This record gives sequence, C-alpha cells and structure tokens, in this order.
Amino acid sequence: MVCIGGICPLIYLKTQSLVCPVRMNSSSSQNSSEETQWNPCPSSTHGIRLFFAVEAINLVFGLPVNAWTVWLIGHSSQSIKASEVFTLNLALLECVYILLSFLRPLNYYFIKSTSLNTFTLFFYGLLSAGRPLFQACVCVERYLGVVHPVTYLRRSSVRTRLFALPLVWTLTFFFCVCNILKFVFAFPILFLLLLLLQGFCCVRILQVLRQPGPGDGSKQDVDPAKKKAFVTVLVIQVMMVLNYLPVVLAVPLRGRLSRHVYLCQLFPASLSFSVFGSFVQPLMYLLRRGKSPTP
Repeated sequence: MVCIGGICPLIYLKTQSLVCPVRMNSSSSQNSSEETQWNPCPSSTHGIRLFFAVEAINLVFGLPVNAWTVWLIGHSSQSIKASEVFTLNLALLECVYILLSFLRPLNYYFIKSTSLNTFTLFFYGLLSAGRPLFQACVCVERYLGVVHPVTYLRRSSVRTRLFALPLVWTLTFFFCVCNILKFVFAFPILFLLLLLLQGFCCVRILQVLRQPGPGDGSKQDVDPAKKKAFVTVLVIQVMMVLNYLPVVLAVPLRGRLSRHVYLCQLFPASLSFSVFGSFVQPLMYLLRRGKSPTP
C-alpha cells in the first residue's frame, strides 16, 4: 500500500499484508529510484496536485464559515442551545482538520518525515469518521424532532447532548487509529451504516410531512420547522454520498486498473470528493440564523 500525501487507500493486497507507508530500500526500489512514500507518482503528479488544490479551496471557503459558526455559538448572548451542540462540535472538528491540512503538502514536498506522515494519517480520521458521525447526530436529532416530538421535548436539553459527545468523539478517535493500523473494512462499514441511518431518517421525516395535520384533510399546510428538518437531513445525505461513495467505489478497482492509473489518477481524485463540502453544514446553520460567513 502506498500513502498519497499522508493518506492510505486502505486496500487489501492479495499477495502481501497491508504496508503503509512504503519502506523504500535497495531491494524495494526497483520500480523507480525516485518513487517514495511522499511521491509515489514522480512521472505524473496531476492527481495528487488536484487533491492538494481541493484542500486549498476547502481552506479558503471552509475555514471562514466554520470559524464564524464557532464564534457565533460561543459568543452568543444566550446559553448554547441544545440544537447547536452537534453543530458546534462539527465546526470545531472541521476547523482542526483544515488548519492541519497544510502539513500534508508540506511533508509531501519538503519535510518527508515518517512520523509526520503517520500523524497526517491519524487526523485524516477526523474527516473520514468525525464528520459523518456528527452529521448523523444532526440527522437523528431532526428525526426525533419531527417523528417523535414528545420524546424529543423530553430529551431536548444541552445535558442530553453532552452525554452523547464522549461516545461520538471516542468513535472518531477509534477510527483515526484504524486509519493508522490499516483496518481496511472499518471505514466502508461505518459509511454504509451511517448512510442507512440517515436514509431511514430522511424517509421517515418525508412520510410525516406527507401526512395531513390533525383534523385537516389537506396536505398543503406543512410546518416550516419540519420542512427545514427534512431539507437538512436530505442535504446531509446527499453530501455524504458525494463525499465518501467515490472512495468506497474506488477501492475494488485497484486490481482491475494499472497501478499508475489507480494510484496517480483515480484514487487522488476520489479523495478530493471526501475533502470538499466542509462548509455545507455550518453554512446551513448561518443561513438559518440569518448571518453572513464574514463578521
């Protein structure tokens, strides 16, 4: 297995065990004397440059939106609302990932440190696991508010969310470690489970929206709050598919494509999808509050 800019493709090698990063020595450098764990494609770096370019775009657009969201929630004149707890944690997570993302190209082109490469593998778990986990929490929250309003009102407190946060962060760090240890099935299983959960929430909310109100045979009048809940869950569902499905679909293609096409073109392009979109959830929050991403 070869790491691209600090990210491993998590692929099962049929003939060998999982090895990442690649240890280039005199016996393993027969393919190319210039090929290293930081530059596995010395003759074609377009795919890797595309990945770094998307991360740069994510820095420009994602950091201001997420930082402004954190500032608004943290400096609110009132106490933090229960509905803002998961949004705040998601924005903090995105800020940490975006601020550390510069280490990947820095290590790729200049430092070339194995320890730093391992660290970048770890914090990529924030993106691959932390973001979908917190998005799933938002979806479940909206689902309870629409489908089970009584239960939601009973549990509608910041304290209830604070009980769930340690579990979510523990799972996030667990998958960060999995990314280092190359547990190849961890991320696809997480993706599929969360996709099914969010799909269930989306369908159930839609079913409730299509039902007429009490004593009213018309389906035209729909609670605006329920509409917003459905839009939120639907947007999260679509973004999750766009972010992570390309990576999952790229994994089985490794043995069917040439090493150069897969490693230097297809896989970096699929990783680019996972980076993009960090500003979507915070932007929805800012629009809901009627705030601009710039102070």
